[in-house]
Parts: sequence; C-alpha cells; structure tokens
Amino acid sequence: MSVVKIKPDRLSYLVSGNGYEDEEGDYHPGESSWQGDIHCDAVTSGKATERTFEDGVIRAYSYEVTLPAYSKDFAIGDRVKILFYGGIEREFEVKGFDRKQHQCKLWV
Repeated sequence: MSVVKIKPDRLSYLVSGNGYEDEEGDYHPGESSWQGDIHCDAVTSGKATERTFEDGVIRAYSYEVTLPAYSKDFAIGDRVKILFYGGIEREFEVKGFDRKQHQCKLWV
C-alpha cells in the first residue's frame, strides 16, 4: 500500500546581504544566498490564471503554493525556488501571499 505525501515539494527563498560603500563612495552589493527548506504543496494553475492580489493589482500566476502556518511572510517581488517532488527545481517571483489560520498561500 502506498502512502501519499501531503507536502511533497520544498521551497527556499533568496536573501540578499547588506551592501556597503567603500572609502571612495562606490557601492558594493551584498552577496545573496538561498535559505530555508519549507515543505510545501505547489499546484500548477494549468493555464494562464489571473487573480487580484492584496495590492489591488491583477497578475497572472503559474503555481499556487500551500505552506505551513508558521512560514515567514513573503512580499511581492521576492525570489523563491521550488524543488518539486520529481527532482525538478525552478525559480519564481512571488506574485502574492496570504496568511490564514492553518496555512499560508503563495502565488508564483
């Protein structure tokens, strides 16, 4: 008998380091790194689906991602990477985020 994985995918997010200005006034951006290993369930929209997000803008999205309730808050424009169950890894831009009582929803 097989067992179904409830949250088979994993999500990580890009964190940018703080930049700095040297003595000559030139700006140097900080290094970015991928952090987090959040178990999630990414479901494809199956077509070009649009939704009105929390900022009032209508955006098309490719996946609706269900995250645990204790997940960090995501902002529109954040970069996330999803490692899908079959081993495929893809990078996305966050289109919207919504926190509920028992789960969070992320649209990419």
